[in-house]
Amino acid sequence: MRRIGKRIVALVLALVLALSTFMVQAAAASTIKSKRTYKNFVYIGDSIAAGACMNGILKENPYDPLNVLMNGDRVVEGSWPQLVRDAIGAKSTYKMAREGWTVKNVLRLLDPSYEEELTYPANYYDRLETEITFSFNEVFYHEVDDMRTEAPEAVKNADVIAIEIGNNDTFSMVLFSYWFHYMYWTLGIPAEAIMTMMKDQFHPVESLEDVIAMYGVSDIKDLLTMIDEAVAEYEQNYDRLIKAIRALNPDCEIYVLGMYNIFEQAEPEGMWLRDFLAERNKAQIDELADYYTNRSAYKDEVTYVDISKTEIWWTFPMYTPLYYMSMMICTHPDYEGHQYIANQVIRAMNKNAKSAKKS
Repeated sequence: MRRIGKRIVALVLALVLALSTFMVQAAAASTIKSKRTYKNFVYIGDSIAAGACMNGILKENPYDPLNVLMNGDRVVEGSWPQLVRDAIGAKSTYKMAREGWTVKNVLRLLDPSYEEELTYPANYYDRLETEITFSFNEVFYHEVDDMRTEAPEAVKNADVIAIEIGNNDTFSMVLFSYWFHYMYWTLGIPAEAIMTMMKDQFHPVESLEDVIAMYGVSDIKDLLTMIDEAVAEYEQNYDRLIKAIRALNPDCEIYVLGMYNIFEQAEPEGMWLRDFLAERNKAQIDELADYYTNRSAYKDEVTYVDISKTEIWWTFPMYTPLYYMSMMICTHPDYEGHQYIANQVIRAMNKNAKSAKKS
């Protein structure tokens, strides 16, 4: 029964990609030229930057969803980082982007003080959340320990860094939070306590406030309230990420990519759920864009890149179960979408190069 279920899901994913690829125009837009070159390119991100859904499922093993959803340290052909890398002539490229990652995963690689904070009971939930996503990288690629050493060095040597992250922080992890919290309350807290003891990092609970913080939410909150809270937390962690990057490398150029609306391209228009989610998603995109450019303490340290018109994979109408079964694919950019993102990044780089010449 499990094998049949897995095959049905894989076939749905394969069908989405087959139809989507057929609908993409054969003459894809070309990458615009970069006005300058960069030697060392680092990109930070989640599954979008990692290149999820851009390879393999139809060509190699149509019954293995991991074949299309996970790529390890490979710079995926046709993904926006690969297109940017080639356009800027980078001699070295470091991929700090993995499927399912949040900004917390990146902080654990770049900010030693954050890693230390996660050993306290009040932060056990954040530790468990990142351990779950790290576990996939470790099980399939055995790469997390190496990244702890490599990532800071790559940032130190970078000429340019592109950051595309936050989708999981502000949306995906909220949707999974009920399941995560159930697992956390029943298994995670004792497991984290044991792990910190084994590593000689244990910190005892010292107050009622510690207990409340350790257990996180104590009731089922309204989903929209949880999303708003997740956005606020992400903004704090984003600032911490830029601070950590600047501590390692005060001089590199940093480009921060915004988000695109995953529901705006869904069908049918006029369906109340689709329109409601699209409106909420737009408000979230606008909020983060405003934060990056106006309210962040590091707004002058980065260049914001608008990617709001990104094209995503075609999928089934929202009133069918197949839409929700294929969300792993239909929320990601297609070939044209990655080309658009790459061009937006290069345009921003070219604009900065032009401004530097004038000054």
